[in-house]
Amino acid sequence: MNQSSNFPKWLDELNRFKALKSEFFLYGNIYDCYYFPINYKSVSDPSQLKFLKYNDIKGLLIEYLTQEEYEIISYFDIVDGMELTSPDNKITLDNLVAKGIINPTSDCQSYLTAVQKNKNPNDAISLYRELMGKSSFLFAGIFNFASRITSNPNSLEDEVKPMFLKLIKAAQESKVFHNKNRKRNILIFLCDKLNDIPAWMFLENPLTKGIEIQEPNREERQIFLRERSKQFFSEGKDVDELELKKIFPDLTENLLNRELEHLITISIQEKIHINEIKEIIDLYQYGVRENPWTKIDMTKIENAEQELRQRVKGQDNAIKKAVEIIRRSNLGLDSIDKNKPTSRPKGVLFLAGPTGTGKTELAKALAELIFSDEDAMIRFDMSEYNDSNSDVKMIGSPPGYVGYEDGGQLTDAIRKKPFCILLFDEIEKAHPRIFDKFLQILDDGRLTDGKGETTYFTHSLIIFTSNLGIYKEDEQGKRMPNVIFGNETEKGDTYEEMEKKIKSEIKNFFSMKLGRPEIFNRFGDNFVVFDFIRQEVAESIFENNISVIQKNLKVLRNITLEFDKIFIKDFISTCAKDNLEMGGRGIVNRVETHIKNGLTNYIFNSGKMKNCSIRISIVNNEVFFE
Repeated sequence: MNQSSNFPKWLDELNRFKALKSEFFLYGNIYDCYYFPINYKSVSDPSQLKFLKYNDIKGLLIEYLTQEEYEIISYFDIVDGMELTSPDNKITLDNLVAKGIINPTSDCQSYLTAVQKNKNPNDAISLYRELMGKSSFLFAGIFNFASRITSNPNSLEDEVKPMFLKLIKAAQESKVFHNKNRKRNILIFLCDKLNDIPAWMFLENPLTKGIEIQEPNREERQIFLRERSKQFFSEGKDVDELELKKIFPDLTENLLNRELEHLITISIQEKIHINEIKEIIDLYQYGVRENPWTKIDMTKIENAEQELRQRVKGQDNAIKKAVEIIRRSNLGLDSIDKNKPTSRPKGVLFLAGPTGTGKTELAKALAELIFSDEDAMIRFDMSEYNDSNSDVKMIGSPPGYVGYEDGGQLTDAIRKKPFCILLFDEIEKAHPRIFDKFLQILDDGRLTDGKGETTYFTHSLIIFTSNLGIYKEDEQGKRMPNVIFGNETEKGDTYEEMEKKIKSEIKNFFSMKLGRPEIFNRFGDNFVVFDFIRQEVAESIFENNISVIQKNLKVLRNITLEFDKIFIKDFISTCAKDNLEMGGRGIVNRVETHIKNGLTNYIFNSGKMKNCSIRISIVNNEVFFE
């Protein structure tokens, strides 16, 4: 029975082509550990397969080639030199000549002596070429660190060119054994990336083949669970095998075998039962055992809308949407619409609307509500990511490039604070290349940085803010208002009218101007348009602001600041109404001009430095202190 379907996918491919090709270039996940069914030739029932773990690819390849009856198996790397094994251990490097495998009168003897002494790759390749074409034994050679043969595969150094030409010759001269199921002598090269090898070695060459060693697929992760589940901590209660089989392959997507082994260590070390596999994975990926999303006090959730309205005035639609996400996550229902567990973010909000209306403030308020810490909000001002190198700033430079040691600003920040509110402010100012990264985050919930490390956004609530739609371009490309804030002489847009205009312009920006409609679609139905700060909301914002001034003045100088509701209405009508289009910031600016500065001048000029009362009112359309 053919058991190769139980091989890792890459080994299955090597097994299929080993009689057809002479040289193989294995690349990709070459530093992982691997599981191999060592009795695949002797059993017919897949349930009887015995998998062994091999800590490196060298051990697995030697075991596999032995099982496939290769009679001489050699391994070379530039650090440790050359080794040679045979099934009966009767053939060694020292007796190749005595066994008649190497002709003592040929150059082969000198190559053998040199490679044993100097560990030189050129000598190793020369020896391998001789064995490929002249060995009377079925031979397989493994060459590790092939990526280090040359630093520039597109422009080979003079001393390196002959080595690759010898490999071409070795592929052509490979001996085929018709009496051994037409197997042939082969060479296997291990390299980090396929482009570390000159392209002409394998392109349009029927004797060579590149094979990518990918991350463990779903079936391989299922094999891991079946073979290694008993190694996890499981004291105290029965293992729920059916549930584990159902969720484990999805929860461990993109984890390497070595990382799966780390889960065993964490389970034992922290005494976390295997049934709590999600908790084990979270601890490995994020370094925390308890998920803050599921630990939010129910009282906070019940009062979330009311609490957020205290900080963000007049934006009930945005608050309602945000609270829905919090409640969904707390109940563990954020993936209820998916057939399998997902690594996507907890939720996504796209907050649009006029400046100064509370978009950033809502993100801060959510961080305080969920994590009891405003610093749990990570903010990226996208105006700082508007050049062509911005994507590198976010994820870090690849090895060998300037800034590699610094890491990526986004990936490093999320790695330090995986449970967070992630705010991308004024998204329309980002360079178009940045949006490719956003697609990855929204689709997969992860990014791979320049160092090759994966960062997960699974426990982030991602908020995008934008001023798109407040203005638009006319036919001549001139910037003009798109929404109208009313005043005494002009009737402004209602909220419904403004919402429709802004959403239309946002869609136009992504679909037409940016040419990326797929990005617009990823935001789904999560667009929330913030309203203008209208009269009644402005009064509430101002009342909050002056109440803070009142409180701090009492603490600092024991001065009681007195005012009434009429003053609040009058201040907005006389001092701030013409600046409401600038939102809450417009009100704060007028408070600074008319109240903070006026109060400072009054205290200084009147001599009322402390322990007194000051009344503030509007007289003749100006702020008056007495």
